[in-house]
Amino acid sequence: MSNLETYCITHSYLPILDDLSVIPIVAGSHKIDKSRYPKHWIKDDEGVNISKKNKHFGSLTSHYWFWKNRLKTVDKNKWIGFCHYRRYWLKEEKNSEINKTNIKQYLLTNVPEECNQYDALLCNPLNVSGVKVSKIFKRGFKNIIHDPSILFNKKKRTVKLHFDMFHGYGNLEKAAKLLNKEDKDDFINWASKDVEFYPLVIFVSKPEIMNRLYEKTFEWLFECEKIFPKQSLVGYGGTRMFDFLGERYFSFWFNKYAKITTWPWLFLDITK
Repeated sequence: MSNLETYCITHSYLPILDDLSVIPIVAGSHKIDKSRYPKHWIKDDEGVNISKKNKHFGSLTSHYWFWKNRLKTVDKNKWIGFCHYRRYWLKEEKNSEINKTNIKQYLLTNVPEECNQYDALLCNPLNVSGVKVSKIFKRGFKNIIHDPSILFNKKKRTVKLHFDMFHGYGNLEKAAKLLNKEDKDDFINWASKDVEFYPLVIFVSKPEIMNRLYEKTFEWLFECEKIFPKQSLVGYGGTRMFDFLGERYFSFWFNKYAKITTWPWLFLDITK
């Protein structure tokens, strides 16, 4: 019997998902024609939900649905995984070509026993220190004025700088001020010094760990809504502001509160 239950977040009906040993969950279900979707597919506008916030929260509306409606019913000894319709957990690193016709045999369906020493499996971190100087001039001019050394010192090209460049100057620090006192200073310190974060809001973890993560994350993001009016959230980097804030906080939280390891995953666009 498998010790892993994997939920796959999607925004559209993709029949292949029923063949991949995953449980499809449709993000932003409030705006879909449900007659086009199988009844057993989870819609994130059922039960306690924030589906209508999907425009600004992205895949986090599905995480919220899981937290409020499914988490308390799952086997506490099982691993719970989240993947996306274009990003999947693998059994192991594979150099051979994986495509839609053979992906099922490579998917992680059982977490190895040696992983029991960990609280969570995460994808490889994204290192943002390699951002091009030309892009810093284009998107991070205010940061240059504050600290010109970011042009020459890659260690200064941090998670905070990356967020400032792509999601609005000062927004990460502004949001961090709303964190609880246990995390506020640590989060700012992490974002200002670290050059890596775990992207994509996908992971494999245990129910008890996930409950703690979700409680802290959504408490904070709902407070953040009060300082980022919807009309100010424009463009790709701004519209999904709370999704991107949650992505950074997930990385921080797992680093601070959990014992983690990285695990192989695959980008595969099954829509093509």
